[in-house]
Parts: sequence; C-alpha cells; structure tokens
Amino acid sequence: MTPDPRPTAGATAARVMAAMIGGLAAALFLATAWVALRSRFGPPEVDMHGYGLIFGAVVAVMAGLVAALVLPLALPRGRRTTASLASLSLFVLSAIGLAAAVLTA
Repeated sequence: MTPDPRPTAGATAARVMAAMIGGLAAALFLATAWVALRSRFGPPEVDMHGYGLIFGAVVAVMAGLVAALVLPLALPRGRRTTASLASLSLFVLSAIGLAAAVLTA
C-alpha cells in the first residue's frame, strides 16, 4: 500500500505558520534595513547620531536570519533544500552589506 501523497492538516498548518512568521520577519528585515541604509546614505538630518544605522542593522540581521531559516519551511518538502540554500545565501550577502554600511560610516 502506498502512502497518501496529500499533506495532513497539521503539516498544512505548520506551513501556513512558517509563511506567516517568515513573512513578518522578512517585512521587519526590509523595514529596518531601509532605516539603516537611509541613515548611512541619506542626508545627515535624517539620523544625526547614527542610532538608526546601528540599531537598524542589528535588528535587520536578526530578523533576516529568522526569515532565512523559517521561510523555506513554508514550501513543499522537495523544494526546501534549494530554498534554504538560496535564502541563506541571500541573508549572508545582505548581512555583509549591512556590516559594511556600519563599519564604513
């Protein structure tokens, strides 16, 4: 007897939760990365003391890591490995970019 290929209700609920948590983390990443980059490359009146750059980069890296780890879980089982590799690669590149923005300010 072959197993039923349809996902169970629990697996579907877990994928929906992963999509919601990952989506919220990705939105937080985009918002805080925008604050950090706007502080770094914008006019001095935007963030005179650099708090937006520092805290924005730190929160963006943490939220980006959560998004990179959780979002692939929302995909079907066969695509998770490829999605994890892509999302973690993109996270590493963006974290390096944010670190460079902080260190060169």
